[in-house]
Amino acid sequence: MFGFPPLPPFEGMHPLVVHFPIGILLIAWVPMVLGLIDKKRRSGWLLSGLMLLVLGTLFTFGAVLTGEATEDVVEHSSQLVEDAIHEHEEAGEMARNIFIGVTVIYLIGLIVIAKVAAPKKKVAGLMVGLVVAITYIFGALAMANTGHLGGVLVHELGIHAPIGTAPPQSQSNPALPGERDLDGDGIEDEDD
Repeated sequence: MFGFPPLPPFEGMHPLVVHFPIGILLIAWVPMVLGLIDKKRRSGWLLSGLMLLVLGTLFTFGAVLTGEATEDVVEHSSQLVEDAIHEHEEAGEMARNIFIGVTVIYLIGLIVIAKVAAPKKKVAGLMVGLVVAITYIFGALAMANTGHLGGVLVHELGIHAPIGTAPPQSQSNPALPGERDLDGDGIEDEDD
């Protein structure tokens, strides 16, 4: 019988939410570029780019909120883990803030281009496009860095959001890379 899995608690939603802003914001440039190429459907493409920027930026707020909730329930077993969580959090907030700026600049740019007289439209479009491209590249790099730092937390340090319905337990694995913790009890196992 087909059924939907239960939703995790709010502090366990981070792994579900974070992939939306990553995916949406890292492809938002596609309709923007198509708007530059396809003159016949330019306004539709450019508005599609705006919609992706707005939607992706809204999801960054959800990613930061769920990340903060997750941080409150995972075990900070060492200063290394604490520092890695803090660095990931700061990178996420920076990526969110950059994409807020990109979205606002892009929206204002579309309004300016629509209002400017025809002889100056090409120059205005070029200037807006250049500013959007530069800020977008910084945002994309910040987003990629945030994702990388999250991957380090999960795959190298063993930090996981509580996705089950059971109360959260210790979410970190104190075994360091190179040590063997075969039974998951946090104690290095002997090689036979």
